[in-house]
Amino acid sequence: MKFTLEDQVVLITGGSQGLGKEFAKKYYNEAENTKIIIVSRSEARLLDTCNEIRIEAHLRRETTDEGQVQHKLAAPLDLEQRLFYYPCDLSCYESVECLFNALRDLDLLPTQTLCCAGGAVPKLFRGLSGHELNLGMDINYKTTLNVAHQIALAEQTKEHHLIIFSSATALYPFVGYSQYAPAKAAIKSLVAILRQELTNFRISCVYPGNFESEGFTVEQLTKPEITKLIEGPSDAIPCKQACDIIAKSLARGDDDVFTDFVGWMIMGMDLGLTAKKSRFVPLQWIFGVLSNILVVPFYMVGCSWYVRKWFRENDGKKAN
Repeated sequence: MKFTLEDQVVLITGGSQGLGKEFAKKYYNEAENTKIIIVSRSEARLLDTCNEIRIEAHLRRETTDEGQVQHKLAAPLDLEQRLFYYPCDLSCYESVECLFNALRDLDLLPTQTLCCAGGAVPKLFRGLSGHELNLGMDINYKTTLNVAHQIALAEQTKEHHLIIFSSATALYPFVGYSQYAPAKAAIKSLVAILRQELTNFRISCVYPGNFESEGFTVEQLTKPEITKLIEGPSDAIPCKQACDIIAKSLARGDDDVFTDFVGWMIMGMDLGLTAKKSRFVPLQWIFGVLSNILVVPFYMVGCSWYVRKWFRENDGKKAN
């Protein structure tokens, strides 16, 4: 199933910010016959996003715009309308059922779905609140699980391209990401199972590295120094650049997608029983085998020593 922006009905979760918002712009600006539905919890942010996309497109084209874009799904369907929004708590299964009932009533069941909803609260495990722990599972796993299940159940869904966003931390979890990485690792497992069960679907999984977004800026405020040190000089790329990289990879036929070379390398080291679906898979396996023999053992010993040293020093500062 070829990835294309044109002639689709695309559902984008987490569509009011970050990569979800950037993909909504990409579909709106680069396709003419695609309908776009963006979903998030905040109706105000969805409205702002729709207006921003409309205004930017109007200024870019310098032509008469197609009309009012803040068109909620509950309203009658305007056949000229291309951009829709629907406020929904995707972590609640009943709310997702209501969303898909609305889509079905308006003949807007998606042919492509981008599960972009998610966010991290990078802190040490003991510093997290119960609310933050639950939020990690709700927004990073349940939002995708519930949407994927409704798509699988939709009677009219014969073929579908399901694009799920995980994280590079699902492949290499480390200190500071206890609220985030386990849920993203669960997404990776879910993708492997769905690829076996939903044989008429194309299921892609994206493992982004750091990219500039509202969420990334907020994450930096709570991210422990030890987490930043392990990440190293991983500069965040512009969100639009990440979006373009992902779209090009999907168009080339990749189904395990990365936004940087580091992600590709880490997946190569992740030897296991799940099939890899990215470019140069044989080379990735060879690299992974050699790395697991020659590099990974020494790196992990050094990393563990460095983490223990950091905790000893910081615990000592607290004691003083």
